[in-house]
Amino acid sequence: MEKKTLLAIKHTDSITGFKLRHVRSETEYFRPHDHDYYEIFLVLKGTATHAVNGELRSVRPGNLIFIRSRDVHDYKDYSKLGFEFLNLAFTKDIFSSVYDFLGCETEITMLLDSDTPPTVHLSEKDVERLHMKLATLLSENGDSPSLKRARVKRLISDIFDDYFIRMHGYTSDAPLWLKNAYELMKLPQNFIAGSSRFFELCEKSREHASRLLSAFYQITPSEYVNGLRLEYAAGLLRNSNLSAEEICYQSGFKNLSHFYSCFRSKFGVTPNKYRTS
Repeated sequence: MEKKTLLAIKHTDSITGFKLRHVRSETEYFRPHDHDYYEIFLVLKGTATHAVNGELRSVRPGNLIFIRSRDVHDYKDYSKLGFEFLNLAFTKDIFSSVYDFLGCETEITMLLDSDTPPTVHLSEKDVERLHMKLATLLSENGDSPSLKRARVKRLISDIFDDYFIRMHGYTSDAPLWLKNAYELMKLPQNFIAGSSRFFELCEKSREHASRLLSAFYQITPSEYVNGLRLEYAAGLLRNSNLSAEEICYQSGFKNLSHFYSCFRSKFGVTPNKYRTS
């Protein structure tokens, strides 16, 4: 199906620069689309498959997602019990004001450049709190357009600062495939197998997987693997009677001198000294 480009002139208020909608799947027709504006949506009820930029991602209650103007997305396979979310659309001018106010150039650039839309999962309390804040934008309380515009800028700034930038050190926005591989590598059978196992789990090219691991976790695959191996080795030194040489090979290292060098670099002492300290 050919995508459709949605325009801010039709989907945001021409004076305030934003529009908030409570969307229900039973009353909405979804189709692939992108925008010339930005969106943030908060899932309130049900589940769905979010088809975005050629990938399929499951969304569920508590998911908060930032849709950039270049993202092509659609909602599929939504729950038979209903799929509901709050959708805040805002113009590029509004976003530019938020960008200038926050002054977090590096962090926001990462948000804008990631392959898939930045996503975080909120606790029930955070969902309730944000739901109430968003609901105030729907109130017809006689506020002037300029005051409404100022209020939405402040709210969007808070959303970025509290969730997308600060929450989980931003790594929550890593693509799902990368987060899964990152967590699975913590299993001994995986980090013992080495970096090659990480690339297998990613199912991406080595260059692409390495670049995103560095961008989101500030570490290279070999550094991550060696760190996991060393923590495992330290645990064996504390809780087993295996020799340092046995622990070296059981942790995945192929060379004893390299193991000693890495261990001393991380812990400041040799394996044997670590065991007796």
